[in-house]
Amino acid sequence: MKDNSKSYQSEEGKPTNATTPGVYLFGQYRLDTHERILLAGGQTVPLSPKAIETLIALVRGRGRVVAKEELLQTVWPDTFIEEGVLAQNILTLRKALQNPDWIETVPRRGYRFSAPVISPDTPPDPSATQSETAADIPKTSTRAASHRNWIVAAVVLALIVAGVIAFRAARSRSVPRDVPIRSLAVLPFQSIPNEPSYLGLGLADVLINRLGSLRQITVRPTSAVRKFAEGAEVDSQAAGRELSVDAVLEGNIQRDGDRVRITVQLRRVADGASLWTAKFDQHDSGLFALEDSIAGEVANGLVLDLTASERQRLVRRYTENAEAWQAYLRGRYLWSRRTTETHQKAIEEFEQAARIDPSYALAYAGLADAYALLGSNPNRVLPRAQAMAKARAAALKALEIDGDLAEAHTALAFILMHYDWKLDDAEREYQRALNLNPSYPTAHQWRAVNLLVTGHRDDAVRELKSAQALDPASVIIMADLTELYVFTGQLTEAEAEGRRGLNLDPSSTGARCWLSWALIGQRRFDEAGAILVGTDPLGTDPVRISALAYMDAAAGREAQAREKIAVLVRLAKDDFGLASVVAAAYASLGDVKAMGPWLEQAFAERSGALLFVNVHPEFAPVRNSPQFREFVTRTGLPTTLAKR
Repeated sequence: MKDNSKSYQSEEGKPTNATTPGVYLFGQYRLDTHERILLAGGQTVPLSPKAIETLIALVRGRGRVVAKEELLQTVWPDTFIEEGVLAQNILTLRKALQNPDWIETVPRRGYRFSAPVISPDTPPDPSATQSETAADIPKTSTRAASHRNWIVAAVVLALIVAGVIAFRAARSRSVPRDVPIRSLAVLPFQSIPNEPSYLGLGLADVLINRLGSLRQITVRPTSAVRKFAEGAEVDSQAAGRELSVDAVLEGNIQRDGDRVRITVQLRRVADGASLWTAKFDQHDSGLFALEDSIAGEVANGLVLDLTASERQRLVRRYTENAEAWQAYLRGRYLWSRRTTETHQKAIEEFEQAARIDPSYALAYAGLADAYALLGSNPNRVLPRAQAMAKARAAALKALEIDGDLAEAHTALAFILMHYDWKLDDAEREYQRALNLNPSYPTAHQWRAVNLLVTGHRDDAVRELKSAQALDPASVIIMADLTELYVFTGQLTEAEAEGRRGLNLDPSSTGARCWLSWALIGQRRFDEAGAILVGTDPLGTDPVRISALAYMDAAAGREAQAREKIAVLVRLAKDDFGLASVVAAAYASLGDVKAMGPWLEQAFAERSGALLFVNVHPEFAPVRNSPQFREFVTRTGLPTTLAKR
């Protein structure tokens, strides 16, 4: 009987049985799940650790659809990762395997590995021939290949040595320092080989928070660099260009027993020159002390002239508890997703961080942000008054612990603006936050709203663009800028910004709705309707339903508009925060009588949407009515916008 458990040459040149536990053979490839390595003809295929883990999961589940959720949980357990990272890993694997058909995409479900595989759990195939797999390489051919590989390795080694000599020679010449570094991105540190994925992003987050407090340099926020935390190897120069910064800080983490070794490099984006490098070696229990060292050395590498107060802020530690820190990071990730569900989950993470370390000011600031946004959007979880009360208590607790925390001042400013309508007090808090951390994009973003409703429309645009410069890939900021342009009648600019946001994230309700508002304002109703409906079921999304009602009203389709308003009225029986939405929909029809009770209910709820009644296009048909003008005067809402 023919033996189908053929031998395959291992990396060391020793024969390996094709049915060795943990070894999978397909095409010219050998996947060793124990060594976490992929070989092609005896040569290692360069793949990141997460790409290898993804391939292993697919090969083990070959022949069936491996769901996206299963892959995310297997490759990134207990870590919050976007599907885009998984898609990037799949793209990397297809390129590496040089056969994209082996990994099939099953829309809305996952991926299927379809290549024929020989493995310990594959029954022998009596009809198999020696030409079917890479395992059938004759021994003489293998020896010849091994000999050639040694020759190639020698040539490569010689080239590497020559490259190192040339690199050192180039480094011996002084790197020009006449162009100052004004903007910086701290990339998530790469883990070698298999550190938890949150560690690299967490270390970057700490450095971003610390360096962001320095006025001499602008630092991109964690939300802007999170996309580089997983997937294929990161080209730091390309990342720097994408983030529009002068320099990037990159590094890697390696654990050896109970010690952590970190290598850090500051690289100029323009020419790729290394401006500063350092190595740190620390017991893993002293990770926070290591962060102090890195932050200080980076400031020195940037040649920053820091005051004593800035030096102190640079090494400030918000917690000494790694578990609390990780819960906070998870909370911030969830909060940035900006949905009712993720706000609820973010609250749970922030509360956990605060329970673990009751003196963790950042955890309370995050809790304030999460409750504030939950209470500012339609939801079925918590009335606005209760959510805002919890948000205020958390913000004040954070400031009690640390009065110089920019995030806490920003959260308090939002509550003063959006719920209390104390716009002057809010402005002082925003300015305080930006003095403490000029690189905090959320402070710029929310302050722009305050500037708009107090009549400073040009300043509002500039402030929102400052937020965008800090976080250029933020779809939420793009949506807010689109909204601002709509409010100020700049419809061409609104359309351009809305399309940018929707191209980056087609699932963004904010980008979709505000782009439609820009098109409705130009009476391009068919285009607006197509964007609002899209390919997703309309369901019970009150934001899109409201926009469709406004579109029908603007197009003169009163009956269709009233049908959509009836849906909103039904939803308002179960959802908190929809009174202002219903009021605006009736206003778009010019129905002052129907609008009135809903407007009063929105006022009783202290709806933040009422801040925009004098600029929102939905209210244009009723803006000159006596009833509406009396309401605005009585409630003390902002009445006008300054001219541009």
